Amino acid sequence: MPRRSRTATNLLVRLRTWFGLDQEALALYLGASPALIRSIETGRRTLTTNLLQALLPLMQQLPPADVPAAPLPPGMPAPEAAELDFRRRVCQQQLARFGRELAALEERGRVAGHWAQALPALQQEAAASAPATAAEAERQAWLSGWLTRQARPLPPEASTRWHLLRARVAALTAELATLAEATGGAGA
Repeated sequence: MPRRSRTATNLLVRLRTWFGLDQEALALYLGASPALIRSIETGRRTLTTNLLQALLPLMQQLPPADVPAAPLPPGMPAPEAAELDFRRRVCQQQLARFGRELAALEERGRVAGHWAQALPALQQEAAASAPATAAEAERQAWLSGWLTRQARPLPPEASTRWHLLRARVAALTAELATLAEATGGAGA
């Protein structure tokens, strides 16, 4: 038995999605059984002429498949400018705070990298001079430990935080662009 094309399946799914119907509601509209709608969508049955005729009024209301959605759905009231402006200001404050935190974390990473790069030479220099007294030996041991601590890489949590901050900055930047678009760039 030959399989039918996916066109009917796509049509039913498009109609249901556009009008917010589940299979049972579409079946009720068409006067068919939900099992028949499921069978058509899964490709086990074909779309009959009678069902196609019943779908015609709904199909005529569908926009062409390749037309992008309207910026504001029909029937949707205009947004409250004050609410959007408030959210824009909140986003700007959060973006500034996350940006500062991100910059500080990046600076900590850079400094740790500088110390790690300098550590071998600094430790070699410290070890080159033999301590003359016990106090100098103690200081040399302390200095070696201190240099090693300075050169420690940032912990994995810092890397995780850096990635999360970058994601938040990107999300807030996108949200600000969308809010500027929604308000026509007012207050941006």
